[in-house]
Amino acid sequence: MVDVFDIRPYNKLSAIPLKYINVIDSFWSDRQEINKNISLPLMLRKLEENHHIDNFRIAAREKKGIHRGDFYYDSDLYKWLEGALYFTIHFDLSEELVYKIRDIIELIKNSQLRDGYLNTFYSLNFLHRRFTNLLIFHELYCAGHLIEAAIAEKGFSIERNLLEVSKQFANLLVKKFLNPKVNETSGHPEIELALIKLYRETSNEIYLNLCKHLIEKRGNIPHLRTYVMRRLIDAIKTFRVLNERKQKFLNNKGKQDFEKEESAEFLEGLTLKDWLIFLRQNLNGKNYQLNKSIRNSYEPIGHTVRALYLYSGVIDLYSEIGDETLLRAMELIWLKMVKAKMYITGGTGSVKAIEGFGKDFDLKVENSYSETCAAIANIMWNWRLLLVTNKSKYADLIEHLLYNAMLVGQSLDGKKYFYSNCLISNGEEERKEWFKCPCCPTNFIRIIPKLGQYIYTTSKSGIWVHQYIGSEVKFPSNSSSSIKIKQTSQFPWNGKVSFKFLSRMDKESLYLRVPKWCESIQLNLNDEEIVERKKVGSYLQIKRKWREDEILKINLNMEPRLLSDNRNMKETIDKKFIQYGPLVYCLEDLDNRNNNFPHIAIAAEPNLKPEFESSLLGGTLAIKGDLSSGKSFTAIPYFAWANRGRTKMRVWIDSIK
Repeated sequence: MVDVFDIRPYNKLSAIPLKYINVIDSFWSDRQEINKNISLPLMLRKLEENHHIDNFRIAAREKKGIHRGDFYYDSDLYKWLEGALYFTIHFDLSEELVYKIRDIIELIKNSQLRDGYLNTFYSLNFLHRRFTNLLIFHELYCAGHLIEAAIAEKGFSIERNLLEVSKQFANLLVKKFLNPKVNETSGHPEIELALIKLYRETSNEIYLNLCKHLIEKRGNIPHLRTYVMRRLIDAIKTFRVLNERKQKFLNNKGKQDFEKEESAEFLEGLTLKDWLIFLRQNLNGKNYQLNKSIRNSYEPIGHTVRALYLYSGVIDLYSEIGDETLLRAMELIWLKMVKAKMYITGGTGSVKAIEGFGKDFDLKVENSYSETCAAIANIMWNWRLLLVTNKSKYADLIEHLLYNAMLVGQSLDGKKYFYSNCLISNGEEERKEWFKCPCCPTNFIRIIPKLGQYIYTTSKSGIWVHQYIGSEVKFPSNSSSSIKIKQTSQFPWNGKVSFKFLSRMDKESLYLRVPKWCESIQLNLNDEEIVERKKVGSYLQIKRKWREDEILKINLNMEPRLLSDNRNMKETIDKKFIQYGPLVYCLEDLDNRNNNFPHIAIAAEPNLKPEFESSLLGGTLAIKGDLSSGKSFTAIPYFAWANRGRTKMRVWIDSIK
């Protein structure tokens, strides 16, 4: 019988440690290799150039200077470090990169104060003001990413230096905030899910209790409008003092004016209408998810990444304490999101002013913000929902996000990124190597090496397959030998998948997800069709004794489809989009210049045909079809657009009835 790995008290499924799952996939392995060989070292260079690492050198007294960059800069180094540490599980990194990882861990350790405090923005600027503006200045957010990096250190270092650093800081937070009289919580959630990870790693309940306390403070801060106003005014004063200090430092060095921080540039780029939205959403607390108790919430609000990190922490809390009011709120919020506040790519965020959720069905095609970080946060949330409910709709959305809203965030060569992701472009957008706020690149680098964790889970009844990604997995067993399975997948180009059992398995159920886009499925065991099978939700259950070297083949039928979207009927009336399997497609001007692009209309009977082109974008499956003009068009996967320079692009296409 398969072991159930450390299943949480209120989870229905058990996650499998990443070390037991090795991705060997024709599609995703290339992305992992590119991120390991190109993105990881390139990102490290950018972190050096933009003072993220120097801030720690100064804090550790290895270098003289002042803090440079924004108040959240520590978090981006922590996220890069987390990704690098996860890469070491299944990949051999260069000696130079391994040395840098060790050096950065030592640097972080030496930057910590005696009482456990660790935040270079405050320790280098005004330590006496620490913890005075949690709403704006991301102290707890940075602490959360420190803890997540520390969890990733397991297996890399026997000493677990980073874990000790994070425990000391977390202990300080417990002393400071685990107090009913302290009416504070995180302005940017992240600490919540990190505290649960730390609790699971150490079994110390004080971290669980602090997470619960911080979540329950939401909706219970007295005089919320006044509280927010005072924090905003304090932030304005703080920025003014910092700018004066930086200018004086640079003048003494004989240098030119410093560059503005990303936060200042973002606010300067807002229109008057944007400013009104920004102020209203801040003063009513919605931007920070502070306006009401999480138990009384029923819709996603405010800044999307803040919200989705918070919801991840809430589900983690539920998995430990079993408070059904938390789960009920999360399920309501998820339903409202997918029915009324999510784009067809899985992207979320239609209001630039707050990088967040708008009103129901306010999904204007030209306003899609859809931050890459939000897609990654949404994957994190849906993974947790899947573990506690065992509902396939969450695995479906993870798949959709992986291939669309997340994957579009990085260029095919691993060198450039999108921060926000539009659905329509007139050629102004282009990918960038870096951003002043590099949260999206550093988030991308930490999810790619962890991809394997989303493929399988176990339960008392068997093994569950959630994603069709080529991989080898080992399930330690109660018997003397482990159970090993090799999955071979041709996703996303076609739905052919096989499972080879590399060891025998006693009578055990294998649960296979049937994606919501799949209209038919064929199964063969050892070249004989399986007719009798039981459907559990949207999982197919096959229960039998599995012999070594048996091969189970699956064909999940993929056909290009022309679809509409009832979430956004006013904006997309008489328009269609193309989907093939899990992939959303788009049209680029480069492939359709003879069609008067973008003023084109698809034929009522477009005769859609998939054609794999090895010379197109490094090898991709294009969709060819007919226009109302009688000419043909070429569509490419949405994730692959803007990899050939600036170009016009459309996801939605005019349709002739």
